[in-house]
Amino acid sequence: MLKYFVSEEERKASHSTCYFEFQQGYYHDKCWLPDSLSISDTLWDRFNLSELFGRVIGEFDYYGITVVTKAQWNDIVKISQDTYSSWREIITEAIPWVDRCFKGHKVFTILGM
Repeated sequence: MLKYFVSEEERKASHSTCYFEFQQGYYHDKCWLPDSLSISDTLWDRFNLSELFGRVIGEFDYYGITVVTKAQWNDIVKISQDTYSSWREIITEAIPWVDRCFKGHKVFTILGM
């Protein structure tokens, strides 16, 4: 069981769309895919994850679509490990999902609010 992220099944059961969705590969006009990973906007904002992602991805879009490459992800992981402890815990939790994603895709996409 995850502490910060939820599966699509758990997100759907919450009856809420107030989540940032991490999709494998590039976004293709569909949301809430079965293999997506999501984090609530409340947690995203509480831990200021926009600052973390924005340090690496200058064009990070809180309200839109942001593509994350493997090199960018590696930088995000590095920053999270070196700095703010809550970032470390949150990003570490996402690593298994991201690793699986990069086995079949060159990127993943974050769908904002």
